[in-house]
Amino acid sequence: MASKDVVDGSGFGSIGVPAQLVGALARMGAERPTPIQREAIPAAMRGGDIAAVAATGTGKTLAYLVPVAARLLAEPPHRTKGRPVDPRRRLRALVLCPTRELAQQVAREAAQLFRGSVLRTTAVYGKSPLAPQRDAVREGIDLLVGTPGRVRELCELDAASLAFVQQVVLDEADRMLDMGFLPQAKEILSRAPESRQLLFFTATMPRPVEAVVEEMLRDPVRVDLVGKERARVEGTPEVRRDLGQHLFDVPDAAKTAVTVALVKDGKRRGVMVFCRTRRRAGWVAAALRKHEVRTVLIHGDRSQRQRQEALADFVAGKADVVVATDVAARGLHVPAARTVINYDVPLLPEEYVHRVGRAGHGGGTAEAFTFRCPADIDRWNQVERMTRVRLEATEAPRHQDYLRPQDRLVPDVEGEDARPGARGRSGRTGARAGMKRGPSRSARTTGAPGTAPTRPAKSGRATRAVRGEVAPGTEPRKPERSLADMIRCAPAALKRRKRRVQQGSAAGRAAVGRGSQRKAPIGKGQKPGGGVRPRG
Repeated sequence: MASKDVVDGSGFGSIGVPAQLVGALARMGAERPTPIQREAIPAAMRGGDIAAVAATGTGKTLAYLVPVAARLLAEPPHRTKGRPVDPRRRLRALVLCPTRELAQQVAREAAQLFRGSVLRTTAVYGKSPLAPQRDAVREGIDLLVGTPGRVRELCELDAASLAFVQQVVLDEADRMLDMGFLPQAKEILSRAPESRQLLFFTATMPRPVEAVVEEMLRDPVRVDLVGKERARVEGTPEVRRDLGQHLFDVPDAAKTAVTVALVKDGKRRGVMVFCRTRRRAGWVAAALRKHEVRTVLIHGDRSQRQRQEALADFVAGKADVVVATDVAARGLHVPAARTVINYDVPLLPEEYVHRVGRAGHGGGTAEAFTFRCPADIDRWNQVERMTRVRLEATEAPRHQDYLRPQDRLVPDVEGEDARPGARGRSGRTGARAGMKRGPSRSARTTGAPGTAPTRPAKSGRATRAVRGEVAPGTEPRKPERSLADMIRCAPAALKRRKRRVQQGSAAGRAAVGRGSQRKAPIGKGQKPGGGVRPRG
């Protein structure tokens, strides 16, 4: 297999990958390197720092795992005759990932690549029991894959040592910077030797990430399939020709209905819906389930077991839709995903690249839909500037049947705008925004013509009250006092209470007796506990 690759010049063997790893790659279904792998693997195997930029789904994971595995096989740990390998010396490579799901995925691919060799790996991440992960590291591994927080915790507990680490990989480095993991990553790197090799992989290279590259990497070899200057300035990803992108101008109140229409009426499966917050993700998932769509939910508040089970059900076809926040937008290889719905325009334009990159990640054509409401216009303009893709807004599919009753506009008079989600003068959507305002207070009291209330009174007594009349045989109702009036009248009330006390009235004496008792003083030679006596 390796000789054939070298002869035709199209396989991994032609770029210097050892024969043992070429066979493992063939078993994984990777017979020819992708463009990022063809550029990054030889550069990384030469031993220098790497700063690689490539679009999502182009094979970045194997682009750094292959050179890491090649060096681990070529430089085995020091071993004393008759003694097992010291677990501290055995740990020689580290991969840092921003999310738990990405760490698990990288560890699975590394385990498949290491199959048939002496190399071992494990994944460590937060919100999971610490003891099993700590024991796995102490038993001895060659490659540690984990999130920065859990790796730092293991180092502080002295369960893992980075003193002999030769290679460190920062995967999805831009996301790691956005999530605030950069200080932890720097602290972890300070525990590794100065001679370590740093492999920096990302899908976008905005200016803050470029500054990190200049600070942390030493004369890095830049592998940029997009173009060095263009990616450095704008972080522009590669344009995907197999992805159909659509833009809908949808009011916020109608987004859920349009989502249901796209999934249910369009009979789509393998749909990933990305929301800005966990609460909005819960709303969308509940609406889809209400309309009998098999849906799972992924966000940061769910336990690791719940997130794993949700992703497994989606991959296995037990769920047609996964609703998630941006924790599922990075690095996950989900072949079942065919459609991406951006329920909200992402806060950062780079997140749009990672979201739509989930669609068609396993090959084939895909489609992405983005909902833009008036509040998202500026964010969408940033996305268009970064991606350099201009989309014309099209009409959303018919979704009126899926609108909630409170999101439907029911006009009170003819000629009112009856479109779903239309806004009234108060800025609210739905039926309340479309209702005609009632008469003002002055109009109700003066009885000006044409100022009748929009809704009829429920009884004659209520009608007379609106007109300022009093029903026969009844006393006029006292007006309700506002909080401002109560505060303004408080000093006068206190004066009246004090006056009653001075006059010695029964009510005043009762007011004095309540809550105004004090303990009797303890005299000389007297024991405490003598009871209480009233004041005065």
